[in-house]
Formats: sequence, C-alpha cells, structure tokens
Amino acid sequence: MTITKRYANCRDGQIHLREAGPVDAPVICFFHQTASSGAMFEKVMALLAEDYWCLAFDSPGFGQSYQPEAIPSMAFVGERLLEAIEDLGVTQFHACGHHTGGCAAVEMPRLAPGKLLSLTLIGPVLVNDAEKEEYKKTFVRPFTAEESGAFLQTAWDYLRMIGAGANVDLHCREMADHLIARETMPMAFSAVWNQDVEGAYKAVDVPLHIMCSKDDVLWPLFERAGQMRPDAHQTIVGGSDFQPDRDPEGVAKALRNFL
Repeated sequence: MTITKRYANCRDGQIHLREAGPVDAPVICFFHQTASSGAMFEKVMALLAEDYWCLAFDSPGFGQSYQPEAIPSMAFVGERLLEAIEDLGVTQFHACGHHTGGCAAVEMPRLAPGKLLSLTLIGPVLVNDAEKEEYKKTFVRPFTAEESGAFLQTAWDYLRMIGAGANVDLHCREMADHLIARETMPMAFSAVWNQDVEGAYKAVDVPLHIMCSKDDVLWPLFERAGQMRPDAHQTIVGGSDFQPDRDPEGVAKALRNFL
C-alpha cells in the first residue's frame, strides 16, 4: 500500500500529513508523540489502509509542519489539527493519539463535538501533580546546540533510553525528528504538564480505547487510566515507547478489534 504526503491548512500555516487508503473509507487520524512525526505510524497505516483512510499528521512545530512561535496549550495543538482535518473535507473520524498526541486528541471531543467517532490513546498521560513536577525536571529543556556538537550525543542517548535504539533506522529517523523539534519539544512538554488531562479524559464522550506496552515509560499510568474510565477498552501491546514502529501488527490488530 502506497503512503503519500501532502499538506493541509490551518489558521497559522501548513500541517504536513501522510495518507493511505481509499478516501471513501472510514477515517482514522493519527497523532504522534513528542518529538516524533507522523512517520511513526507508517507501518500501522500500511496494515489498515485496505479498509480505512489513514491520515497521520505532523503536529505544529514537528516534522514538516509549520513552526509556531509558541505552543501555549494542548488545546492549541488540537485546534490546529482539527482545522487541518476540516481542510481535507473530513467531517467525522476515529482518532488515535500516541503519548503527547493523545494529549492533543483527548481535547478534541470538547473542541469539536460530534466529529470524533472514537478515541484511542496509546500510552495515556494521566499524570498527577507530583509526577508532573518530576517530569518537568527532564522534559522541558531543548537540546542546546553547542558548537562542539555534544548535544547530538545527548539526543542520541535520550532516544536510546526511551526505546528508539531497538534498530538503527528507527534511531536515526527519531534523531532527525528530534533535531527539527529541539526548540518546540520543550514547548509541547510544558503544555502537557500544564494540561488538565484528567478533566479532559473524564469528559471524553465517545467510545474510548487505551493501549500500552509493559516497557513503555508511561506503563505505570495505564492502570490508573483504566480505573478512571472502567468503560474504556484496554489492550496491551509490545514495543516500548515506539509501539507503532516496533509492534505494528499488535497495534493494527488492536485498532481493528476496537473499531
């Protein structure tokens, strides 16, 4: 199945996306983690594109999308992505957000009532205030570009820590995405730590699916997410923090079963 690339418009600039599948099929919109891009969903899209129109977006400030001056909130990200989706002529869709992408997607049911048919969160970010303070110590600083190039090793080691080192192609792709987003990465994380994600999560009024792997850095939050929304369909897959890359069959099967 061929995956093509193009742009859609939002009020501030252009949003880059990948697409696959027939345009008259049910739509699945994919939203990536920080600081990746829609490339992380290509393997899953290839497995689903026979039956779904799959759209994977680069969030503002990431991949090949426009660079915003600031990312003030996850609602800001959700609004810009919804505008891009509307620009494509899509009226209703299934949403699948991974980590930070899930933080944007979880805002969408109340930003655009009636547009979401369902919501899947891979690694739901249900952090409490104490956990937010701990995450702020690590995930709010850009990779400072020193003349020595030492920041390249810092970024490479960070990506190995979160599971991108499983194969060199994934590691290199994520390295490139992280360098593109070295300034916007801390903006996005700050928006996550300032988000009332629990309130947004509890307010989701469409069929809900949560997914995680046991070696995901957010695995400890998965049980909390299930307890908070016992109505949510739950799936355990493999792949550390890169489930769509490292366990695309498991992710695609879980999405099919849920949808």
